[in-house]
Amino acid sequence: MSLEQLATHIAERAGGVGCAAVALSGGVDSGLVAAAARIALGDRAVACTVVSELTPERDKRRAAEVAGRIGIEHRVLEISALAVPEVRRNLEDRCYHCKCLVFRTMLDALGSECLLLDGTNADDAPDRPGLRAVREFKVLSPLADLDMGKSHIRALAFDAKLPNWEAPSESCLATRIPLGVELTEERLGRVAALESYLHTLGLNTVRVRPDNLMATVEYLPQFSGIITENRDKIVALAKKIGLESCTFQEWVE
Repeated sequence: MSLEQLATHIAERAGGVGCAAVALSGGVDSGLVAAAARIALGDRAVACTVVSELTPERDKRRAAEVAGRIGIEHRVLEISALAVPEVRRNLEDRCYHCKCLVFRTMLDALGSECLLLDGTNADDAPDRPGLRAVREFKVLSPLADLDMGKSHIRALAFDAKLPNWEAPSESCLATRIPLGVELTEERLGRVAALESYLHTLGLNTVRVRPDNLMATVEYLPQFSGIITENRDKIVALAKKIGLESCTFQEWVE
């Protein structure tokens, strides 16, 4: 499967629609779909990055960088996910309600007749709550349609010279908070602050998981040296932003 074949599939499924919008998260999956949509549909394709309190800052930067490389129109749409009670409660169906908000926001901005596309791929778990929203909003998932998994996607993204082709898989900040613990700007802000600092140290994949006023920093084994060297600084920052302290744990992807 080539990028051109992916574009052909999108063109065939899109038909004569006047608008096709890719939910561009900043990840490699949606980035590849956006690149193919641009080839398939030209100016009829637009990329939308819907940002909220749950969006890591570097996802916004990556999305803008990818859209610029592709040459696709890029719209950043701001929402408050925490304004949705079902999202704020942080139960098992949180992702479903959040995805519904994202897709509604895109359609409100671009028109109800706009075709929506996303980066769902063949390796994604079929029981993900967000997939229910994908089905309900009739979102086109070309990577899943063509049975394309992560390794294949990264290879095509590399060939297409997408700047995020080897970016680690990310997830929204809400995934760091234990289910059932209410999402608040304060809790999410602490996670964002610590993870942003760790990224500046060179940890390109890291998770900060708070539990009350303690946090666990999960890092890949290859970053153990960085953690050891900067442990005191990390703990000091954790305390500065309102946590009592943090612990450290190696994490294997």
